[in-house]
Amino acid sequence: MVIESHLKIPKSRIGVVIGRKGKVKSEIESITGVSIRINSDDGSVHILSTSDMTDPTFVWKARDIVKAIGRGFSAEKAFFLLDDDIFLETIDLEGSKNTIKRIKSRIIGEKGKARRMIEASTEVMISIFGNQVSLIGEISEIKNAREAIMQLVHGSKHGTVYRYLEQLRFRSKQEPQKIWKNRHLDEN
Repeated sequence: MVIESHLKIPKSRIGVVIGRKGKVKSEIESITGVSIRINSDDGSVHILSTSDMTDPTFVWKARDIVKAIGRGFSAEKAFFLLDDDIFLETIDLEGSKNTIKRIKSRIIGEKGKARRMIEASTEVMISIFGNQVSLIGEISEIKNAREAIMQLVHGSKHGTVYRYLEQLRFRSKQEPQKIWKNRHLDEN
């Protein structure tokens, strides 16, 4: 049984998916055991299972890697999607060109501060490409990063979002202590 997936990526990202001398495409095919066909004229990508494939989910993992590269991530960052606990999520930005430009600027922040804060606080990688913001990370952390981004999209002040992120960081540091305290209480 052949498993397949189709997607379209921007023409400007085809070269990144292929890589220098076909290295990235070959690496995706080698690791996942799929066959990738790319139409350079329209950016369509066809991913097929092969007899070398050991896991049927590799077709979708390969698709997500290609999709992530198409959304502006480097190949190195996209390969994190091979981990079963790491996912890709995309947020579509809506509005006029000026509105989208303003929203993207808010998400990036002055000298990249907002984006860095979101990435550092949630351990999620962010790519802003075209009219989309894409996230790679664990699902619970993607949820937190999406919340911070949506606060900025809806006009919250950067300071408010930074406080939200600081609370997340504080809570994540407190969780291991709660487990230790609970286990310590159970032992007595």
